[in-house]
Amino acid sequence: MKSLSPKPVAEALVWLMPYISRYATLPTCAYAHAVYDAKPAAADPVRMHALEQMELLLADRALRLGYGHQQIEELGKQLRSRPVIQTGPHCNLIVEPDSFYTHLFSGMGLRSHKDSWYVSYSASTVKFTESAKKGPGWLRLGDRTLNVFGLSRSKMDPFSICGRHSPQRFALTSSEKMTGANQLIEQLQKNLPDGEFPSAADAIKTANQSLWHRFFASDLQLLQIDDLDVADLVAQHLRDPSSWLSSTLFGPGSFAKRLLTHLKSFNSGQWGGWAKTTTDFFWHLSGGRIFPLRLDEGLFLTEDRTFSQRCMPDALVRSLNMGEIIPSLFLSFLVTSILPGLRALGGSRQIVYYPIMRQALLSTLAEFPSPANRSLPASIASDEEAGMWGHRTILPGPIDPFSLIAQPGSRFEQLIDCYGGIPLNEAWGSLPAFTGDPLWQTLCERLAVDTALQDGPSRL
Repeated sequence: MKSLSPKPVAEALVWLMPYISRYATLPTCAYAHAVYDAKPAAADPVRMHALEQMELLLADRALRLGYGHQQIEELGKQLRSRPVIQTGPHCNLIVEPDSFYTHLFSGMGLRSHKDSWYVSYSASTVKFTESAKKGPGWLRLGDRTLNVFGLSRSKMDPFSICGRHSPQRFALTSSEKMTGANQLIEQLQKNLPDGEFPSAADAIKTANQSLWHRFFASDLQLLQIDDLDVADLVAQHLRDPSSWLSSTLFGPGSFAKRLLTHLKSFNSGQWGGWAKTTTDFFWHLSGGRIFPLRLDEGLFLTEDRTFSQRCMPDALVRSLNMGEIIPSLFLSFLVTSILPGLRALGGSRQIVYYPIMRQALLSTLAEFPSPANRSLPASIASDEEAGMWGHRTILPGPIDPFSLIAQPGSRFEQLIDCYGGIPLNEAWGSLPAFTGDPLWQTLCERLAVDTALQDGPSRL
């Protein structure tokens, strides 16, 4: 399929998210401010409990990073007053262009509110290589593509970066001819942590903290979590017998199975392909690889049935603690955003599949009208812009990001001011993440021939 032109994509964006039309011609900083201007969720016991669990996890991770109690207290206040989480970029080094400009956009919005914490969830159930020399295992620096961990293809292609099957350390190797990027590579290498890490994801998170403190916003504290952290968050929920995950989602009854049915129902019709249920609530993690699980007669099973786990809170906690299972994307969004009421910022596909996830949950709750399940959907349904476009809102520039921030006298804040003044519809450029995506191409084609098409997922 040929790439689309940006015009029909921009029109589709406005159709899906009418709020975009209000900001398209305004400075990007105005949109960034609006994105981070989220309101607390309507009061509900389930959501209040989920927010408390999220606060506990983030406070624990902040404490591990050496932040003080007063800073952690500010984190909790910010989360309760302006609940937003960046969920767009995968677990890449923050100087990777696709991620860098998203962090720039988030810094823009947070600074406009004078907030002090930048909370980001980065999916780590992704492979080292996601496409040709792209993904967490690769980094474009100057005129060279670097192999971040110096791994052979056989040690990259099948494995997820969350796997703890083999320790990883930064290498920044390249098979390309050495040219002018050498000094940049040496400078970056000096600012990456030395030593071995249990996984590539652990290495990347540690490196990002170091790079953030050295080169990024001095008035913002970065707190990046990934799927291994979310596994601990899910376990926190399940240890409490009264929690909604214990009593309803994975408790006695058929709620989990019905929820999967509703999720799978969206994989046909006009939204087919957007919210694929590749696995049921969890992945099986083994030898650095992830394998889909299917829920069958109260058991989570791999396709070959070599791994099985009961769908019961205590059994799931044990598997989570042992690193045998890891939350799916849906379950991750459930505990980090949907239940605690945090606005999720995401990219070209997330702005479609995230409202589908929410609608599937609401449809299932309607079938199980317990008192808790009546209060919870009312709160969820009242969320204002629960998910917003906040990843790839700025087209990467021609100069690699590390070159921009590593120059003497250059500052991340200067880039915020520079890009913040550009109109949003100029900052987003040619929208390559959309124009080259077959799902977006199909959507735009359908909109072109059916102007009466209704019920976009943001209206669900």
